[in-house]
Amino acid sequence: MPILGSAGWVGPRSLPVPIVAAVLALSACATNPPQAPAPTVQASAETDPVPGRGDAADDPAIWVNAGNLAESLIIGTDKKRGLNTYRLDGRLRQSLPVGRMNNVDLRDGFEIDGRRVTIVAASDRDRNAIALFALSPEGPDLTDVADGLRATGLAEIYGLCMYADRNRGTLFVFVNDKDGRFQQHELIPSADGKRISTRIVREFRLATQPEGCVADDELGWLYVGEEGFGFYRMAAAPDAATDLVAVDSVGKGSLVADVEGLAIYRANGGGGFLVVSSQGDNAYALYRRAPPNEYVARFRIVDGAAVDGASATDGLEVTSISLPAPYTEGLLVVQDGDNTLPRAPQNFKLVPWSEVRRALQLEP
Repeated sequence: MPILGSAGWVGPRSLPVPIVAAVLALSACATNPPQAPAPTVQASAETDPVPGRGDAADDPAIWVNAGNLAESLIIGTDKKRGLNTYRLDGRLRQSLPVGRMNNVDLRDGFEIDGRRVTIVAASDRDRNAIALFALSPEGPDLTDVADGLRATGLAEIYGLCMYADRNRGTLFVFVNDKDGRFQQHELIPSADGKRISTRIVREFRLATQPEGCVADDELGWLYVGEEGFGFYRMAAAPDAATDLVAVDSVGKGSLVADVEGLAIYRANGGGGFLVVSSQGDNAYALYRRAPPNEYVARFRIVDGAAVDGASATDGLEVTSISLPAPYTEGLLVVQDGDNTLPRAPQNFKLVPWSEVRRALQLEP
């Protein structure tokens, strides 16, 4: 049976009315927010634009091709059409018109039909379901592996992230609804071992609309964003309590609503950083990866000679794995809500992590 919980929530009802009003005002003015000073970086490349105009591109994932790093891919959602994969130079490689996919994530190490593959999960807004695909170095095209429609019962599925419990050898998908509900689904092989089924193992909720989330497999934490108020930490294991611990909230100077994408730059020994999209002022906030997740710094992505900057970012992803130059220290990919050089539909910007490290004077 699913475990329902909501203990430890810190949200709008816990804030004084004037602070709530200030937060809502900031959110309402997100199209012309105050631009507090912050270090800047530039993207080295950008993906081909999505086909449709308006609010279409949303969330990226990074697939590292262990067999050939140069053939690694960026997987991006098009919430008007489906999923796209891009090469590291930004060129479109594959386009799947599978419906309104909102958020996407992936994990390695699932066995299907006797072979180990990477599982790619996406939140399907057309069917309020979890879409499941597989890829591998031997088969880098996304292939549907869901055992039928993996419906969630949610009214408006929205955000999604994955978690690998390496002790159990189990993969999970977290999904949420615009009404604040979260579900944790375990991925299990179908009876014939060729496809993937799911089952709900835990539920909890926030008081208002969430979207972005990210799981730290090694440290066992799940981070969830509540768009208008901040983000929280809780244990990721399916049998853990659903107590939410507030990490940071809007209005303190580090985050401006909406709080959107979250990602983890992993370093050895539990080191590294959380990266959070501060959509309301076109910035990105860094926090220490290990709890209590102290705030570190903020930065922005600005126009360069060949690639424009990024603004109003929804989803983002980062890897610390050394990829071909200029991504030898890792790669940050962010959705760009206003693609301007030249003026075109939305896309994703690619930023060498070395640029972030230098701009914020982080230790290598």
